[in-house]
Amino acid sequence: MIAKQICAVTLGGLLAFGATIARADDSALLDVLVKKGILTQKEADKLETEVSKEPAPTQGGLETKIKIGDWVQELSLYGDMRFREYYQTYENQLPPAGTAFDRNIQRQRLRFRLRLNADFKLADNFFGGVQLSTSDNKDGTTTNATYTSGFDNYNIYISRAFIGWAPIDGLTFVIGKQNNPFYSTELNWAPDVGPTGLVERIDFHALFGWGSMGEPAGYSKDGKTPPPAPTPSVNPLDLSLIAGQFIFYNNNADSGVSFDKTDAFMFETQLLSRIRLFGGALTIVEAPDVQIWNEAGLGPTGVLANGQPNPATSVTATSPSGTGAFGTFGNAAPFPVTTRDEFYLQAPGDVNFKIANIPVSLYWDLSYNVWGQERFNEVYGPLFDTVTYKKGSTTPIFSGLVHPSFSDYFAWLAGVRIGQNKKAGDLSLLVDYRQVGLASDDPNINSNDFNLSYMNSAGWRVSLAYSLTDFAVLGFTGWFANNLSRNLYGGFATSPSLFPLNSANSSEVFAVDLALRF
Repeated sequence: MIAKQICAVTLGGLLAFGATIARADDSALLDVLVKKGILTQKEADKLETEVSKEPAPTQGGLETKIKIGDWVQELSLYGDMRFREYYQTYENQLPPAGTAFDRNIQRQRLRFRLRLNADFKLADNFFGGVQLSTSDNKDGTTTNATYTSGFDNYNIYISRAFIGWAPIDGLTFVIGKQNNPFYSTELNWAPDVGPTGLVERIDFHALFGWGSMGEPAGYSKDGKTPPPAPTPSVNPLDLSLIAGQFIFYNNNADSGVSFDKTDAFMFETQLLSRIRLFGGALTIVEAPDVQIWNEAGLGPTGVLANGQPNPATSVTATSPSGTGAFGTFGNAAPFPVTTRDEFYLQAPGDVNFKIANIPVSLYWDLSYNVWGQERFNEVYGPLFDTVTYKKGSTTPIFSGLVHPSFSDYFAWLAGVRIGQNKKAGDLSLLVDYRQVGLASDDPNINSNDFNLSYMNSAGWRVSLAYSLTDFAVLGFTGWFANNLSRNLYGGFATSPSLFPLNSANSSEVFAVDLALRF
């Protein structure tokens, strides 16, 4: 009897001590002890009651520091850092006149990028994400920041903040500043741009159950070993419709100028198809797309004599001293004038396969501005093909009115990517060529690496990347561009303009990157 009491007391102490370390189901152990006759059922019930009164487990006696609501089903925290040595040079288009003209401009800088991400899945099919990132001057087209200004600290911006809902398989809604929801290339969208607004997506293959994986294997009725599970079938077709309505610029509704009180919106709709052939060995992606902007001002400060908006006098985030005008954009080569005459038909796509188990992708993109002629003449122009100077003057005189051609409102890109960077030792090579007409796509969301975001350009991108580890990649990239149409002067084409779209006869950009993800 005494032995049983000692055993019960000792066991109770051990269970109580264990409860302070980790909660577990001790009833199974107590049931075994009852069956062996070591404890009576009454003693086991008493022990279980005492253990249940012990406080919840803590770390080091401290209360839990991180608490997540029961509705949070999954939370992913991750990020990346990149260090970039960046060199650029370009030749100004205007011929020199006097000593004030800098014909060849060079720049070297060390840049870095930090992105911190939190993605979450919530109950009832809600999800979302937040991203904090670096940037120069809140630039929406890049998250690079330049080391400068002594040992000053650097800004962190909210580059993503969105909530989504997928009520059923194949139907998704997203609101907020989000990742680019469209299949795209660098021709029309800078890789870092995060549009702000509403997105609706219908995945028809998920909605209607295309490409079923087959019936699961079951046990045979006669009790024999079941047949092997059927080989999962490859879904031959993914088909998605993606639509976005984005707020680009919020104007003052009390303005007396019509284009200055209408908010600027961008609307885009894409039909994304992915076809898999030969059991998935060959994949073809095609994504025809319509992108249209409403006619609105982007913060203009008045009206010119011809009735067109007078552009803002600054692109800084705050009002520069003495100007009385606030800036409108933070990107590297902004066009804060108007979204007039932007109606783009686009068609990105790619073909993917493997050669000797090495992935190969042939990719392309097209962009045609239906209203390109009007945008060329009435928004960017008038433009000319000749520039002269009076003796002793550095003020350019333009002549020879230019009439736009198809190449001025058409853009295309074609390239190849060989290899990938997923694990240590992986090597990849990318080469593409593009031509970008002056009015062929929007200058505020295009890449600022190729030709420094200038339009009216043609040239190459070459990139080589090597995975040092599973998480670190060393990359070398060069962008080389020239004018597509030589000799475009005046309007917003060249450097005398506050916001030139086409100042470079040629440009070269070279970057060395060390990127790490965590």
